[in-house]
Amino acid sequence: MGALTPEERRRVFLARREASRDALARLSAPVAAPEPHPLRRRLNAALKTAMIVALLGTGWFAYHIVEFHMPASIAEALPRL
Repeated sequence: MGALTPEERRRVFLARREASRDALARLSAPVAAPEPHPLRRRLNAALKTAMIVALLGTGWFAYHIVEFHMPASIAEALPRL
Protein backbone atom coordinates (compact mmCIF):
# COMPACT_ATOMS: atom_id res chain seq x y z
CA MET A 1 0.00 0.00 0.00
CA GLY A 2 1.39 3.39 -0.95
CA ALA A 3 4.21 2.02 -3.08
CA LEU A 4 4.57 3.65 -6.48
CA THR A 5 5.26 1.83 -9.67
CA PRO A 6 8.42 2.76 -11.57
CA GLU A 7 6.33 4.65 -14.15
CA GLU A 8 4.56 6.68 -11.45
CA ARG A 9 7.89 7.41 -9.73
CA ARG A 10 9.29 8.64 -13.02
CA ARG A 11 6.28 10.93 -13.58
CA VAL A 12 6.65 12.39 -10.05
CA PHE A 13 10.37 12.93 -10.64
CA LEU A 14 9.77 14.70 -13.96
CA ALA A 15 6.99 16.86 -12.48
CA ARG A 16 9.24 17.94 -9.59
CA ARG A 17 12.12 18.68 -11.94
CA GLU A 18 9.87 20.79 -14.19
CA ALA A 19 8.51 22.69 -11.17
CA SER A 20 12.01 23.45 -9.90
CA ARG A 21 13.10 24.66 -13.34
CA ASP A 22 10.09 26.99 -13.49
CA ALA A 23 10.84 28.34 -10.01
CA LEU A 24 14.50 28.94 -10.90
CA ALA A 25 13.53 30.66 -14.14
CA ARG A 26 11.17 32.97 -12.22
CA LEU A 27 13.84 33.80 -9.64
CA SER A 28 16.58 34.45 -12.18
CA ALA A 29 14.44 36.71 -14.37
CA PRO A 30 15.57 40.37 -14.21
CA VAL A 31 13.31 42.69 -12.27
CA ALA A 32 13.18 46.37 -13.14
CA ALA A 33 13.49 48.56 -10.05
CA PRO A 34 11.28 51.65 -10.01
CA GLU A 35 13.14 54.93 -10.34
CA PRO A 36 12.95 57.05 -7.19
CA HIS A 37 11.31 60.42 -7.64
CA PRO A 38 13.70 63.42 -7.64
CA LEU A 39 11.39 65.27 -5.25
CA ARG A 40 11.56 62.43 -2.73
CA ARG A 41 15.36 62.36 -3.00
CA ARG A 42 15.50 66.10 -2.32
CA LEU A 43 13.10 65.77 0.59
CA ASN A 44 15.21 62.99 2.14
CA ALA A 45 18.38 65.07 1.77
CA ALA A 46 16.69 68.10 3.34
CA LEU A 47 15.38 65.98 6.22
CA LYS A 48 18.84 64.52 6.90
CA THR A 49 20.39 67.99 6.84
CA ALA A 50 17.74 69.32 9.21
CA MET A 51 18.35 66.45 11.64
CA ILE A 52 22.11 67.05 11.64
CA VAL A 53 21.63 70.78 12.23
CA ALA A 54 19.16 70.08 15.05
CA LEU A 55 21.54 67.66 16.77
CA LEU A 56 24.50 70.01 16.47
CA GLY A 57 22.45 72.97 17.70
CA THR A 58 21.13 71.00 20.67
CA GLY A 59 24.65 69.97 21.59
CA TRP A 60 25.91 73.54 21.31
CA PHE A 61 23.12 74.90 23.52
CA ALA A 62 23.58 72.11 26.08
CA TYR A 63 27.31 72.79 26.22
CA HIS A 64 26.75 76.48 26.96
CA ILE A 65 23.85 76.00 29.41
CA VAL A 66 25.58 73.31 31.47
CA GLU A 67 28.83 74.96 32.43
CA PHE A 68 31.46 72.31 31.91
CA HIS A 69 34.76 73.05 33.62
CA MET A 70 37.75 70.85 32.92
CA PRO A 71 39.67 69.90 36.08
CA ALA A 72 43.12 71.44 36.31
CA SER A 73 44.67 68.13 37.32
CA ILE A 74 43.85 64.45 37.52
CA ALA A 75 43.81 64.67 41.32
CA GLU A 76 40.86 67.08 41.16
CA ALA A 77 38.96 64.71 38.88
CA LEU A 78 39.28 61.70 41.23
CA PRO A 79 36.62 61.21 43.90
CA ARG A 80 37.67 62.11 47.44
CA LEU A 81 37.70 59.29 49.94
